[in-house]
Amino acid sequence: MKKLTLLSLFVIGVNALLAIGMSSSSLANNQGFPFVDQRQDQAEQQPARYFVKYYQGRESEVRSLLRHHNIQVVEFLGEQRVLTVIGEKSEIDKLSDYDAVEYTEQEPIRQLMYQKDHGLN
Repeated sequence: MKKLTLLSLFVIGVNALLAIGMSSSSLANNQGFPFVDQRQDQAEQQPARYFVKYYQGRESEVRSLLRHHNIQVVEFLGEQRVLTVIGEKSEIDKLSDYDAVEYTEQEPIRQLMYQKDHGLN
């Protein structure tokens, strides 16, 4: 009886160690969360995004302007009256000339505070 109990505890222990080992190796190689240095490279390869802030009630007019200038809307922040867009900087700069547009600015590039403090960009 003691041998059977010790044998079953041994088998359970080995299985637990195998399960922990296999799960940790699969998590370490998870492509959903690339290494920090790879994320920075990926971010630099993406086109620059810009905020286009427009005045109350002028959204349709601004969307028409964006289509006219071949600027793509990628995000809509309705309560803030802001469209996040991708396009040529020269075309986005032209939007400031229209009275429906309050301002345009490039979306800030975000990075972890640790990277900023330690010069890891």
